Amino acid sequence: SEIFSLLQELIDTQLTDKQRLATRAFLSDFATDEIAEQLNMNRNAVYKLIHDARQKLKDGFARAGLTSEEIFEALA
Repeated sequence: SEIFSLLQELIDTQLTDKQRLATRAFLSDFATDEIAEQLNMNRNAVYKLIHDARQKLKDGFARAGLTSEEIFEALA
């Protein structure tokens, strides 16, 4: 649950509004095409938006001292 709290904090503080919306939709299992339609963007732009957001989240976890392995282990 500590990881989920940190994830929520990072989403709220480190992402742009569009990144936040796309990331939350992606985490809620919305299809990329649905996200693109909702954000009035094309599919490739959504992929880039989510990619950039994931990089920011990864960097935030790293700053908090968490490795990818620790995060995957906690979520398994």
